[in-house]
Amino acid sequence: MAFPQLTILTSSARYSPPHLASSTRITTAIMPIRETPLPPLNIQAARPISPGGCPSAGDVDMASPTLWASLPDRPRTSESRRPSFSVSNAPDTVPPSAWRIQPGQYVAFMIDTEAAALHYPEGSKEREAVLQFAVGRYIGLVVGSYVQRSEDNSRWVEELVVMFVAPAVPSLVGTERYCMPIAPFHGDVDVMARGPPLRTKTLFPWADRAQWTTFGTRLQVQRLHESQLLFDMDEDEFARFEQRVTSDWEHLDANAALKVNEDVKNIVAKLQPPMEPLPAVVWRDIRGKHGEDPSDFVNEVYALDGLMQRLAAGQ
Repeated sequence: MAFPQLTILTSSARYSPPHLASSTRITTAIMPIRETPLPPLNIQAARPISPGGCPSAGDVDMASPTLWASLPDRPRTSESRRPSFSVSNAPDTVPPSAWRIQPGQYVAFMIDTEAAALHYPEGSKEREAVLQFAVGRYIGLVVGSYVQRSEDNSRWVEELVVMFVAPAVPSLVGTERYCMPIAPFHGDVDVMARGPPLRTKTLFPWADRAQWTTFGTRLQVQRLHESQLLFDMDEDEFARFEQRVTSDWEHLDANAALKVNEDVKNIVAKLQPPMEPLPAVVWRDIRGKHGEDPSDFVNEVYALDGLMQRLAAGQ
């Protein structure tokens, strides 16, 4: 994987692993979106749900370069944040129309360059440069779903944590174990060794895919392409995935082999979900053309960030 160089921030400014002991597992939701909503994985440890923590999507203009402030080599602000709600603590006032995507659902997604371009004046060369930036469409499993009011209180903001899907195990040496097979699967024996394939209620449209357990991204939904066709798991299957995530995060956190080399530490950090969400276009229907390598998505994020930095500098 060819990643730009970066410097790691302290753990307080990064996505932190879930400490999912059975006693801390999030219980079934009260949010009346569907009869049996799945609980999200407890992966918002670095994002307290009460005000006063790190800035959230509600505090950051998603069309601004501030959007990228949580990337590992970018400075972060100290703004206070608005409270967010997961399916486990949602008040009845959150309408189902605002909270559309639940944990346990697969989605396709890509960076929303139109949202990023809104920072620049209409017709400007800067806006055109961002709009012309090429991005791909990728697939992932939603493991966290949150909603909050926008800063101006005019709308609900929906945020997702998504774990990557790929045709193979993570390619970084020492991280190959951090995945599970998705049914239908008849491929890599190393992936099969990670347990029985995850099964979706509607047959997964791609064969021999690996569900990564520690690497993914954080998205703010700007546009959602709805579909009657959903690819989601039942609660037992999602719970099985949750157990594997718990084990893999604990292993990753203790994996000394990934901490002795700064380049390796940088790559691991870049593959983990960032603290702040990226503006995204999301599809429920995951069929169709998509990028196969999640590192390409990561490279797109950093390349777009570099472009916006250059534009801000007048280059």
